[in-house]
Amino acid sequence: MRTLTRYILSRHAGPFIFAVIGTTVLLLLDQVSKRFERLIGKDLEWTVIAEVFAYSIPFILAQTLPMAVLIAVLYVFSRMEGDFEITAVKASGIPLSRAMAPLLVCAVILAGGMTWFNNTVLPQSNHHLQVLLTGIGRKKPTFNLREHTINEVLPSHVYVHPGMIDREESVVHDVAIYDERNGQESRSIYATRGKMGFSEEGEDLYFDLEDGVVQVRMNERPHAFRRIAFERMLLKIPDVANGLERDTAAIRGDREMNIADMRVEADRGAQMADAARSESLAYARAITGMLLDFEQPLADAPVPGPGPADGAWTPEGETRDWEDDISDLERGRDRLPATPGTPAGREIEPGPAQEAAAPDSTTQVAESAARRFYSASDAANQFQSYAEREVTGLRRINQYWVEIHKKGTIPAACIVFVLLGAPIAVRFPRGGVALVVGVSLGIFGAYYVSLIGGERLADRLWISPLWAMWAPNVIFGAAGLVALARSTKVMR
Repeated sequence: MRTLTRYILSRHAGPFIFAVIGTTVLLLLDQVSKRFERLIGKDLEWTVIAEVFAYSIPFILAQTLPMAVLIAVLYVFSRMEGDFEITAVKASGIPLSRAMAPLLVCAVILAGGMTWFNNTVLPQSNHHLQVLLTGIGRKKPTFNLREHTINEVLPSHVYVHPGMIDREESVVHDVAIYDERNGQESRSIYATRGKMGFSEEGEDLYFDLEDGVVQVRMNERPHAFRRIAFERMLLKIPDVANGLERDTAAIRGDREMNIADMRVEADRGAQMADAARSESLAYARAITGMLLDFEQPLADAPVPGPGPADGAWTPEGETRDWEDDISDLERGRDRLPATPGTPAGREIEPGPAQEAAAPDSTTQVAESAARRFYSASDAANQFQSYAEREVTGLRRINQYWVEIHKKGTIPAACIVFVLLGAPIAVRFPRGGVALVVGVSLGIFGAYYVSLIGGERLADRLWISPLWAMWAPNVIFGAAGLVALARSTKVMR
């Protein structure tokens, strides 16, 4: 048995390593093609470009390792069945599941290592990559301008709207520049052509504009403006950084956090949802108490009012003339007790009992909102606001728990692909390379579509993050077990 174990593992080692390298290089080339446009023209050192792709490798490996397991299993078992080696193993009384056992053990070890990798190495590499790409995007912003788009060159002060851009010559055509640096006036500059360039220090940006006009509008007099035509104009925009700056204190996204950090963020979402539910309940109680406090004088203590000829009959047989509903609600609102259990219109010295009964911040916020209640539409809008806050909190919970489960789901796919790949390869022994490529792409594509679909359903609060992320493994794993149970004999 040890000989068979060593043989199975040795047959899989080479194809697995080749599949890892091949799929990683292919996906890395895809990243190069996507990021190439953002990197050219930035005057970057080759080490910076190499760093970008080095930080991209961990994210790619997290996807290619399960794919490599599937490719290696399909290839090796297909070859072994084609050479009648699996038939010989079965003839010796060894089931296919025993031949797969060494691979399953290795898949479990690989899944555990990948889980650790996804929780420690991957978040850090994703964060460093995002920081680096952000710094590159800010470097030499003229090369990051987009045609027919308002580009923010100097935050909240200078905007550039180019018609056409010649990136090789650093020339813009039909350009509009909106300058809001002067708080007392706004300038709009329109030019048919302009050349861009930086100062020697690389901090100041210059526009050498030709054939245009400047429109100046005074903020104190918005209906009046000055219009100045020019043949050539040199516009300087100072303090536009051209160096590569890395903001290491940038806020991390969900894929840049480990499990502990994401649990903290999920707990904040739970607190947000709980606070919204508590405030909604307290708000309903406050409105109910306000309305009941308004109706109480009608049954207990008649209020002096006009004579019988002026209004409706009261319970005591007297007639009263009441104001409209809004005024009634305002009077009831003013009698809303400041603390639960305190009668309206009566002040009580604070003591230990009153301090213990003091409302928490949630109750205070809800009662404050209730004091602004005037109609049913106000209450409906307030309840809708509470519902939206609760949904936001629940979506925040699902967002982070989806990423938490994903750190274990994708590594567990290594085990699933061993269970699924070996029976398929044995079932179709003469498939060759076409079988390996076609089946691996089909299975892996369907698996990732299932993951993405589950993530979307969890984001919409239709299913729990646990089932959203683990259902594909359960489904594909069950299919693998069924296929394994049916591969009890050699199929031709």
